[in-house]
Amino acid sequence: MAFTVPRRSRWSVVPAIALAALLALAGCATPSDDGDAASPGATALPPAEGATQYPLTLTTWAGETVLEQRPERIAVIGFSPNMDALEALGVTPVYTMAEESEWPWRSQEWLSGVEFRDTVTRRDPINFEGIASTRPDLIVATNWVQDEPTFERLSSIAPVLENPTQVKGDQISWQDTQRMIGEALDLSAASDTAVTEAEQAIDRVAQENPDYADRTITIATDYTQSGIDYYTAAGGTAEAATRRMGFTPNPLAENFTADAGVADEQIGQLDADVLVVFYTDPASKTAREATPLFQSLPPVAEGRYLGITIDDPDSAMTWVLRRGASVTSLPWTVQRLSERINALGTA
Repeated sequence: MAFTVPRRSRWSVVPAIALAALLALAGCATPSDDGDAASPGATALPPAEGATQYPLTLTTWAGETVLEQRPERIAVIGFSPNMDALEALGVTPVYTMAEESEWPWRSQEWLSGVEFRDTVTRRDPINFEGIASTRPDLIVATNWVQDEPTFERLSSIAPVLENPTQVKGDQISWQDTQRMIGEALDLSAASDTAVTEAEQAIDRVAQENPDYADRTITIATDYTQSGIDYYTAAGGTAEAATRRMGFTPNPLAENFTADAGVADEQIGQLDADVLVVFYTDPASKTAREATPLFQSLPPVAEGRYLGITIDDPDSAMTWVLRRGASVTSLPWTVQRLSERINALGTA
């Protein structure tokens, strides 16, 4: 299905009183109530590079929308890499969601410039009315829109930037996300620079730790109720990041490409020269580490194991290695991960 949406949405011509009444009836947060609103006029957009030609058709898996001219008011929804991409470019959006204040790589000064920081989380329904109230001319939503009706409703507010094809969330290319957003904003060169600098930051970790080349690594998360997920599955974001850090691919990672779940009888396949497991709470860590089967794993028995719980300041690494990889989050993650691994003293 393909449809074209004009740059100015129907919301832009709704009288202010009617819009306020609609928002009140909808019970959704707006810049004037639950959300955290910055001063008007705080939006920042670097000068255009002149490489992107408008009108620009945004081809997504759910359809097409058209940017008639360079966007100036960008709303961001979904996972953190969308916000990260804008921050890397020095672009301040007009709308974002609640989780974006949580990340250790996020500049709080930059974040304070967002006009409407909604209290809505990723687990809540999309606040269409709240987004519309900020009068965006582009909605950045890569790797987020779940179905065509949602895409169409968002497109009725403003053109929507989504992925050209649907890809598993842990296999999204953070480089492609950055470049896709950069092209839409006529900041392709700046995006290329951001990607290059991020890759160089990861490469420096590899250069500073040549011993990684002789070692394998397994990273997993114990979700307690649903069991363990193998994060460094072959072909995924986490494996690509650790390979770029210099680690040797773990042959066991091939077993978790189709299904990341680690059944109890598969615990032995967590084996590697270094094992990192994230836990949703300290009790889960204690329980897992008390099991004889887990204790028998060579990296656990030999002190090559790192267990990180949700209350650890570095626990955000688990998000980055699953769905949150970006030009700003990955350099932070690989540096912290390297420091924690090296602290094991097993090199």
